[in-house]
Amino acid sequence: MWSKLLYGLFLVVLLLSSVKLTHFLMKKIKLNRWIIGLSAFLILIIPNVLFDNIPSIISNILSIIFAILCIMFFEISRNMLEKGEYKGIVKNNKSNNKNNSSKKNTRK
Repeated sequence: MWSKLLYGLFLVVLLLSSVKLTHFLMKKIKLNRWIIGLSAFLILIIPNVLFDNIPSIISNILSIIFAILCIMFFEISRNMLEKGEYKGIVKNNKSNNKNNSSKKNTRK
């Protein structure tokens, strides 16, 4: 029972700390999301190809780094989409609200 609660708490802390880390790093430097996304998978693949037996503690640490980099990739993508730096399936709500308010003003 306690192990499940601790595991769930750990996942929530991992998610929130990864998002905060991403926002902190985005303020300091320009992050390339494709390099981060590719390196996330390489962190798991390369050690498994190079070594036959990886200790479980090392494997767990690599999995945590993998999770952090994946969260960073998606958080950077979400930020870019919200800022309108690239077009995605989801439209930017800020620009839609401006367009809708200007249409309402012209109809009066």
